[in-house]
Amino acid sequence: MKSGTMESFLTEIQINVLNLRKRGHTQDEIANIMGTSRANISMIEKRARENIEKARNTLSIYNDIIAPSKIKIDKGTDVFSIPKIIFSKSDQEEIHVNYSSLQIMEFVNQNAQRYIKNRMVVEPFVVTILQNGDIFVHDYEESEENEKMPKKEI
Repeated sequence: MKSGTMESFLTEIQINVLNLRKRGHTQDEIANIMGTSRANISMIEKRARENIEKARNTLSIYNDIIAPSKIKIDKGTDVFSIPKIIFSKSDQEEIHVNYSSLQIMEFVNQNAQRYIKNRMVVEPFVVTILQNGDIFVHDYEESEENEKMPKKEI
């Protein structure tokens, strides 16, 4: 990697391919620019996206571990009650959530769609509230597994 760039799970070539794709180039065009095959560019892009997903999953697990507050959103919950549930829990924990009710609704719409149908939660999920007021959505089972793991003091 070039000096001065941040350490990353992506190689310099993967970063270049993603940048060119972002600018609208096709895989064929990128292959011509880089002097390689389209199949090679396809594999580079695929591996880059896999690395990005692994990094997101790693952050999700880490945030779940350090989160001072976790809320299970049960099946049958009306989506419009979720901000109130989050604010109530954050008040108990004395954490200032960085979002308004409307922003939480938008966040839930973007990040928890697969758990919701027609305004109702159809599959339970977990909202974690970090000390800095950020919130994240996780699968309920994923969070349950982390809670069952033995905790060691370091």
